[in-house]
Amino acid sequence: METMRTEPVADVQPPLPSADVDSKVLSQNSSNTTFLKNAGIPTSTSKSQSAGEEVLHQELSSEKKGSAILHKQVEKHKKKTEAAEEALTRTQRQYEELKEQQDESNVILMKFLNLNTPGTFSQP
Repeated sequence: METMRTEPVADVQPPLPSADVDSKVLSQNSSNTTFLKNAGIPTSTSKSQSAGEEVLHQELSSEKKGSAILHKQVEKHKKKTEAAEEALTRTQRQYEELKEQQDESNVILMKFLNLNTPGTFSQP
């Protein structure tokens, strides 16, 4: 029986981590890298990921711009609403003041009519 001898081998690359080995083998044998992505193992299709990431970055940028525009519109509508509420409050206050004046005028008018109506006695 022959015994195996272990001798150092010159110019040997350090062993790859198992995730890298799995990634290379699986990506060579299958075009579907969903398993690798779900397992958190990077795949060698970095160019398609970069293009996909670029598209996502563009979409995100568009969403941010749209959000900023909507935020400005909301702020503009808030200011208009506040102005309208202030105007409504002023109008309600004026209405209440006019109502009080009308009530006072009616009291004065009733007193005046009672004084000038013949056959009624006025009280001092």
